[in-house]
Amino acid sequence: MNQRIQDKIEEYKKMASSHKGHVSFPHSTTARKDSLGTVIRSKKDAEEFMAELESAFKRSR
Repeated sequence: MNQRIQDKIEEYKKMASSHKGHVSFPHSTTARKDSLGTVIRSKKDAEEFMAELESAFKRSR
């Protein structure tokens, strides 16, 4: 294997082993409210929404 690639692999292994525990990043939040996320809460709701969307799409043609 290319020595430069092997050196990079070793460098990454050292970095990974130096971190203890789980590293988590803060969750990003949006200022915008998601209306679909509040309305569609179950698979049944999602299926009804998609059926209505498809029906509206077909009627618009």
